[in-house]
Amino acid sequence: MIFGYPALFLHLLTILILGMVTGTMMASLLVRLVASRLPHYQLAIRRNLLWAFAVFPLFAGVAAALLSYLPEWKPQANLWLADIIHWHHAYLFSPASWHGVFLLFCLIGLLALFAWRGWQGVSEVQRQQLLGLLSERDKDGLAELDTPVPMAFVAGLWSPKAYITRGLASRISAKERRVISLHEQAHICRRDPLAKFAFSLLTCLYPPGVRRFLQAEFELAIEQLADEWVVQRYPQPAIIAQALLQVEKIAVNAQDRQADDAYSYFARHAVERRVHHLLGVSEYRALPVVTVVVLAISATLSSAAGVDVLHHLFETLFLH
Repeated sequence: MIFGYPALFLHLLTILILGMVTGTMMASLLVRLVASRLPHYQLAIRRNLLWAFAVFPLFAGVAAALLSYLPEWKPQANLWLADIIHWHHAYLFSPASWHGVFLLFCLIGLLALFAWRGWQGVSEVQRQQLLGLLSERDKDGLAELDTPVPMAFVAGLWSPKAYITRGLASRISAKERRVISLHEQAHICRRDPLAKFAFSLLTCLYPPGVRRFLQAEFELAIEQLADEWVVQRYPQPAIIAQALLQVEKIAVNAQDRQADDAYSYFARHAVERRVHHLLGVSEYRALPVVTVVVLAISATLSSAAGVDVLHHLFETLFLH
């Protein structure tokens, strides 16, 4: 049996993890509600919404833990919080209870996840070193790889570099190569591979269908932002769109088209939507800030209430 502040800390950690679970459930419902509308929002709104969905489970967990601790810190808050979330024996923690077993399995899972992601990071560094040895640096900022597979991409998390294969370089014009070079440099300046890796880590708790949707929309958003970066330096959207279509046409039959968290490819993600965005064909609408704030607060409080429901459900099942 653990007493005092260590027990309080372990309880808050348990509530934080439960809050992340209920927060993921609430966010998944919201994603399914806005999935059909998301492509119609402005690019900046879409990007911010996607990051909000990514961090919401963690935010919901922290909020649930703080709301649980608030009655201990400010007793007068207990009156209104009692209807949302309440708990007992805060300074008594039993490792043999469901709290202890649940917390142990969750911590093991988190450690395994971080170990796996750490191994992926080390592997990516090794792959980037190998790509550097196999490539030839070109004057336009693209390192050329001697392979027939047509690709242009950025690889690396901490020090990303842009690559193009000879299978693609030999089939495009000088203008198209210039567009590709600017696009990949945009990913490097914006550190998009690292952002993509972080986003995939934050969304790992979501159900597979929701996770794939969020990651696909995020990848599209960073590609469109890179396209806008290119337009600012090469103000000919029609030529940029033409280069995008040409590379997609060349690569459409390529066999090596597997996604990678650390890579950003020039032509892969929703090419039609990117072309429409470049040419100004798509019509976008804004999202009222009040609506976002109300939904965020409601989802947070619902997640905290969900923690209380799960807590008492487990209490009933296990009778600890």
